This record gives sequence, structure tokens and C-alpha cells, in this order.
Amino acid sequence: MLSADDGAHAWYVAEGQRGQQLLDQGQTVQATEVFEAILSRLGETPSYARAVILGRLGRCFHLRDRRDFAVQRIQEAIGVIGRLVPSDGVKRLRGTLRSDLGDALRASGQYSEARRAYEAALKIAEELKDRPDQGVALARLGALAIEERKLDEALARQQAALQLFQQLHEPDMEAAAWHQLGRVYHQLRQWDLAERHYREAARISEERGRLAAAAHTWSQLAVCAYDAGHVEAAEHWYRKALEVNRRIENPTQLKQCLNSLADLLQHQPGRLADARRLAEEALAVAQRLDPAAADSWKGYGVLADIIDKEAHTIAAGESRTALDRQAGDYRGLSARAPIISAALARMGSPSLGRAILLGQLGRCFYIGRRPDLALACHREAIRLAAALAPSDGAQGLCVALHADLGDILDALGQNADAREAYTASLNIAEALQDLSGQAHAAQRLGRVFRATPSRLPEWEARQEPKPDEVPDFAITLYEELATDYVFETDLLIDGPRQRRIVAWHDHAHPLADDVRPMLVPCARTWMDAEGAVRFSLPQGEPTVEPHADCTLMRRIRRESAVAGNTSVVWTLIARMDGTNTVADILAGLPAEQRSPAARLLAALAAIGAVDVSGRPVGQFIHAATKKGVLPAGGLEGEQVLHLATDGQYLTYPDALRIAVSQVTPDRLRAFHALTRARRSHRDYGGPAIRRADFDAILHTACGVTGSMAWAGRDVKLRAYPSSGALYAVAIYPVVFGVDGLEPAVYHYRAVENVLEVVRANLDPTSLVDAALPVERAMVSSASVLFCLTGCFERHERKYGEGGYRMLVAETGHISQNLILAATALGLSARPFGGVFDSLLNHDLGLDGNKEQFLLGVLVGNHGDDTESAQSGKRSGTTKGTKVTKKPLR
Repeated sequence: MLSADDGAHAWYVAEGQRGQQLLDQGQTVQATEVFEAILSRLGETPSYARAVILGRLGRCFHLRDRRDFAVQRIQEAIGVIGRLVPSDGVKRLRGTLRSDLGDALRASGQYSEARRAYEAALKIAEELKDRPDQGVALARLGALAIEERKLDEALARQQAALQLFQQLHEPDMEAAAWHQLGRVYHQLRQWDLAERHYREAARISEERGRLAAAAHTWSQLAVCAYDAGHVEAAEHWYRKALEVNRRIENPTQLKQCLNSLADLLQHQPGRLADARRLAEEALAVAQRLDPAAADSWKGYGVLADIIDKEAHTIAAGESRTALDRQAGDYRGLSARAPIISAALARMGSPSLGRAILLGQLGRCFYIGRRPDLALACHREAIRLAAALAPSDGAQGLCVALHADLGDILDALGQNADAREAYTASLNIAEALQDLSGQAHAAQRLGRVFRATPSRLPEWEARQEPKPDEVPDFAITLYEELATDYVFETDLLIDGPRQRRIVAWHDHAHPLADDVRPMLVPCARTWMDAEGAVRFSLPQGEPTVEPHADCTLMRRIRRESAVAGNTSVVWTLIARMDGTNTVADILAGLPAEQRSPAARLLAALAAIGAVDVSGRPVGQFIHAATKKGVLPAGGLEGEQVLHLATDGQYLTYPDALRIAVSQVTPDRLRAFHALTRARRSHRDYGGPAIRRADFDAILHTACGVTGSMAWAGRDVKLRAYPSSGALYAVAIYPVVFGVDGLEPAVYHYRAVENVLEVVRANLDPTSLVDAALPVERAMVSSASVLFCLTGCFERHERKYGEGGYRMLVAETGHISQNLILAATALGLSARPFGGVFDSLLNHDLGLDGNKEQFLLGVLVGNHGDDTESAQSGKRSGTTKGTKVTKKPLR
């Protein structure tokens, strides 16, 4: 395959052979580097050589358990081949690539796609009358049938392949067919037949000097023996395969054989020490091949199982606790590290996200007792973080990275360098006033750390202060700052946890006399051991800092301590009930206490302990129900699926049951069909929607439907119910792809049936970035995002803060109307709330004190739509012309 056809140069042939040798030896990382270098030199021009190297790269990624990359590269190679003159050589390469694509798809469980790829390869081989390739394709279809548990088909395919290879006198391929037939009989639990076929495969391979193939068959023979209940025979065959793999230095099979034998021995009495030694050797081999590969991290899971068993063989105590902790660490690595490695592999240019993931990968290696592998990750992470624009998020990351680097260097015995890293962490933490970071670094440096803030406000340090400048209270702020990193892959990583204690120095503006202050709902107050009054505040909405490849979510828990005349503090707390004005509260105090009390009220409002908005309950309910504020139920993956399918709905089993007729009256049939057609889809891969459809959705779902005369005025009634006919929910269509409409943020003014341009020349990416990372692909492919916002002041003037639920209900009525109208037009629509509220409110240009986002509705063409499949790439929009949507990512 690495011929000099298509103008390939001698360097290409030489380098291609070197890469193939590395691949054959199981050195997939090195082979990948060689093939990528060749690809770079070949350039982007379609050629036979480029297709070959792309195919080899796909094979490398396949063997490294990075199947998505493998499929991508092989499909790219097939695309290159499609642009070449269809000679027999090109057709043969296309067949090979189809087979390789089938292998990658089969490994990732995409069996139907794999079958199509193998059948395409078989068809090409038949057209070329290439009988060896026909046999290969038949064998691969047989292997696929084994995994699909279609054993009759598998048996027929493999027997046909064996007969063909025997006729062609291809002993190597014949051995492979004997091996596959052994697998079929193995699955059929016909142990004698399986063993006979495996032995024949191993005999031919050994005679041919193909010891790697023989060792692979002996390993499979060991599995067969174990399944048949012959444990001693299984160990014998594993040992035989292990000996050969060590001799021929085949690291991939050596790793697999070591893990298999370790798994066998851990279940045998008295063999745990041998099992652990073999598992540790397998892990070391895997890390030599590709330390970040998913298969390497699986080794920690095997070790965790063995260590668990070791722990249960000894009495409770420190040794057992240490083993339990190590097993837990290793089990966490096996589950978490592959996700981090995969996310890092997808990361592009140097960025904050790359620095975070490198640090996390280094920490995984450190926990996995490989500080040597962790060192390079952390040094690179620190270099990237240092090159970023200064921010609290980047600086907080540097505190943690330097501290972790110190731990790594200390584990490697590089004590001087470790002290340097801890000192750097301490210096950055001091600049950030991060007590947690300072405490960690100081402890590592052997220093005594005291987290005692100065409660002396800066104005008390002046000489000869005037009497009215001396405060009656000293306020200390306590902040617990948690930073989390959210990635596009739905990967959430815990970032640094910082703690700050600072004295309050700011001069807050006095509150107006008519303001009605109230303690923030759910705030707690108590007196601490030092006699200060403490205010513990509820967790608020996280601040969100979007970056190109990750989003920083920062949550702050605040407490404040007020020292001084605490009797006045308690008096203020008792009188701040949301009805008394500032003037009322101060009037009840002695004259000499009013001025300092007014300053204290202003300070408490400035630090967030007191609400002065006049709507503390409604504001609190809205903030507390945003995503990321209150903890979710804690279910993940399969648990969520189980909850959705458990059928445990409310029922009254002892109650009388009366059947409900399913006959639909004629007048309801259209609506009945519409409700049955509605489904929430996530794939909006189709073209832009028509302007006529967009207008129809808005007018039908939200437009004016009539009027009602009242007190000499007309109230315009709309297509949805609204409490008190206030219509306090505003509708902002965010247009990504609508024929004849520029991408922009619009406001729908229903009473005049017009669109008001709120934000023109929209870059859709900014709006998409306001969505949670896991939702961005869905949002970016939609045509319109209808944002429904609550105008709190208008609603609460009649209903007060308790009317919040009516506002939410109105939002639900509008969303259902929008969804059903879109469904009636054959479009796809769904409610949507997965956003960072603060980012979306900013992008919509809302005044957060008066109006905020409540719910969205996504509308677009379904991704499986025929018209969508024919629409091709999306392009930019031009006013007044038919358009397709822009690609956002």
C-alpha cells in the first residue's frame, strides 16, 4: 500500500514503512506522530498517498481506543479516494478503507453501519475478482455476526472464508479463519469443537513463525478453557501466551494477556499477590504504549478490584483503611480519567480549557502513583495558564497548579524544586487573599499559618480621627468561593475552593428614607463565640465566565460578622420586616444611635445581607430556581433513564376505576392529531425556516385575537390566557436562520403585530454560548430561539410577589402555543431552559431588576428531514434573500 504511485517521493515510502513498523509493534502513539508528520508534508491536495496515510492514522486511533477519531480519519480517506481517477489500485484501496471503517464502527458498537461498510468492501472485491480480499471481507462479516449473536450466519461466513483461503493456499489467512470458527463454537458452548479449531489456528501460526498470532489464539483458548470450567488449563494457556509475548516484545498483546491472567488469579484462593503483580505490570505496559489512552485507565479498575479483595483479607485498622482508600482512588481514575483524556484530545489551540484539563490529567497520574507522568502535564498547564490574560479564574487555577506541582516534585524527591512551587502557590494565594490556598502552601512549606483578619477598617488607622468618623461597628466578610469548569463534552470538573476573610472598608451610600429593607430570605443570623452577630447568606446565582472551550462557574457563599453594639444590630434585625421604612426603623432608636445604625443598614445592603429591592420574595424565588443555584437530585446516566421509564406514577390502587373513551369527536380530530404529532427533538439539522412560517407561528400562538371594552378603553386579548389580562411575559425571537430576516434579537409587539429590532447584526455564537455547554450543539442548529421573559414590576403591581407562579404559568401557555403552531407547520419545536441566565439576560439587553429570562422555545427543521439532507452547508444571510443557517461551531 505504501507504493510510490501518484507521484509519492522516496521519503514518503521510507517514512510510511517506519510508521507501519511502529504500528505493527504496537507503538501506536509513535506511529501516529509519524503518520501525522507525513500527512503534513503531503499537503491538502487529494492523492493516493494522502488517502493511504489517513487510513493508517485511522488504524492508529482505532487501536488507541479513540474510535471517533478513527472513523473521522477513515471517512476523510474515503472522501479523498472519491476524488481520484477510479483505477483498480484506487478501488482496491477503497475496499481496504471500507473494511477498516467497519472495524472502527464495530468496535464502537455501531453494528448496522459496520455491516454496510463490510458489505461495500465485499462488493468491491467481487467486482475486482480479488478472491483474497473477498475472503477477508467474509471473515470480517463473520466476526461482526459473532458480536451480533447471529451465530448461524457467523458459522456460514467463516466456513466460506476458510474454504476460500484453503483453495488459495493462504495459510496465514487460513489460521485466522480457524481462529474465528473457534470463536463461533466457543459462543455456541461447544467446547471440544472450539478447542480443536483454536489449536489448529495456533499450530499453523506457530509453524509459520507468526508467534504473535499464535499467542493471541492461546489467550483465546485460555478463555475457552476457563468458560468450560478448566481453570488450571486456562492458566496454562495464558502462561504460554505470556511467555511468547514477552519474548517477541508485543506490548499490546502482553498487556491484554497480563490483565486476563491477573483477573483469573484474583478469583483463586491465595493468589491475590500474584494477581496484583501481574495487573501492575499490565498497567506499566499500557502506560508505556499510551499513558493517556482509555485502555490504560481501565488497568486501574482491575487493580481496584484486586486491592478491594486484599483489604477484606486483613483486620480493620490503618492498613485496611489505606487499601480501601487506594482502591477508591483507582476506581475513580478508571471512570473519570478516560473522559478527561478524551476531552483533552479534542481540545484545540492553547487555552484556559487546555490548561485545566492538563492539570486534571496530571492529577490523575499523580493519584495513580505515576508522578513522573504527571510532571510534564503540570508544567505545560502552568505555562499555558501563565500566558492567559490575568483574571481571578486564571489566578485561582495557578494557585492549585503550583501546589499540585509541589506535591508531584516532592513525590519525585526533588525537594528544592518542590519548595519553589509551593512558594509560588503561596505568593499567588496571598495576592488573591485566598486563605485556603495560603494554608495549603504554608503547610507544605512547614510554616505556621494564621487566618486572622484585621477587623480594623482603614479609616480607623488615620491619626486623630474626628468623632463622627469613628465607626460603632466593625464588619468582617467571610467568603467561600468555589470554581467549577464546564466543558463542551458535558464534563464538569471541580476547580479550586478558595476562602477569604476581609475587613469591610467601603463607604456605602445611605439608604433613602422610604426604602423598606428586609433580611434576604433564608438568611440565618446568630451570635458567634466572640460576641459578633453573624449573617449567613443563601447561595446565589453563580457568576459565569465563558471561554472558547470551557465555562467557569463561580459560586460564592458569604457570611458577615458585625462586632460592636450588638443590641442595636438585633434591634435592626427585628424591625427589618419589609414593611417598615428606613425612616420608621431609625425613628425607634435613640438619637445617638441613628447615624451609625444608618451606616450599618447601608453596609448590610451593600454586602447583600439586606434586600432593598422591595420584592425580596419574588426575586429570591426566581434566583433560587435558576439552573446551577440549587443542587439537583444527583441522578446520572442510567439512573435518569431508569427514573423516566420506571412507570412509578401516582396511582390510587384501591380506588374504583372508570374507563375513559378514546373516541375523538370530529371537531377535535385536527387538534388530537396535532397533540399526537408533537415530540421534542434535539437534532435541528435542517435548512432555515420560511419567513411565512415564522410569521404564522408568532401571530397564531401569540397574536391579538380580540378585544374587551373596559372603562372606556379597549384591552387587546391574545391567543393565550394571562392572569388579569396583564400580559406580563415579553417575547423575544432570537433569529438564527429565517428566510428574509437578518440574524438578530427581536421583540414581538403583539398589539401592533410587529417585530422591533432590539439587537441587530447578531453574531449567533454569543447567544449560543449563553446555553449550557451540553446544549450548545442543539441550540446552534435551530432556526429560532423564542425567549420568554417576565416583566416582574408590571405583574407584581397587581398581584405582589405571590403572583410569581401566575407569571410562570403564563410562560407555559405561550410555550405550548408556540410548540403546537410549529408542529402544525411540520416543524420541530421544544421548550428549552438550559441556559446561564446571567449571560442570556445580558445578550438580550435586559434590566435584571425589572425583567429576566424565564423559558425558551427552540424551533427549526428536524435533522432527519429530506429537504435538510439536500440543503448542503449553511451559509451567511443576505437581507431579502432565501438563506440557510450559519454554522456556529
